[in-house]
Amino acid sequence: MRRIEQRTDPALKGLRWALLKDRSKLSSDQARDLDRLVVQFTTKRTARAWLYREQLRDILGRKQINIVSAMLAQWCTNVMRSKVEPMKQVATMIRTHFNGIVAWTRSRQTNGFIEAINGLFQAAKRKARGYTRFQTMKTVLFLIAGKLNFPAINPHAA
Repeated sequence: MRRIEQRTDPALKGLRWALLKDRSKLSSDQARDLDRLVVQFTTKRTARAWLYREQLRDILGRKQINIVSAMLAQWCTNVMRSKVEPMKQVATMIRTHFNGIVAWTRSRQTNGFIEAINGLFQAAKRKARGYTRFQTMKTVLFLIAGKLNFPAINPHAA
């Protein structure tokens, strides 16, 4: 949004990193510039987009599922009524994945662990190509995933 609005308003130039950073990590000059922008939220779509982002961060920081669900649905409704097109795309995506986002709020777990295991399995498949038995494939997978230290067991294996 800033990039689009910057074409007509040169005052937004240089605010990119202030808008992207966490507010607690801003320098005093960046915080002052950001405060100056946020005061103009009625006229600047960039300021409204930043406020919507901060509201979303606040909602996703909560742990009560019912509250997150209600607040997220209301946030999506508010954003869809606004004129900030990029945030409307975010709201549409959130509505599409609403149940998964609410479930993440409860567990705070991602699928990174499963993806790591899948990567190990794919490496084992590449190393064990040509073998037809699943038992051989399973052995290669355990050798890769086990991270065994062979020199400690057999000094000649180095």
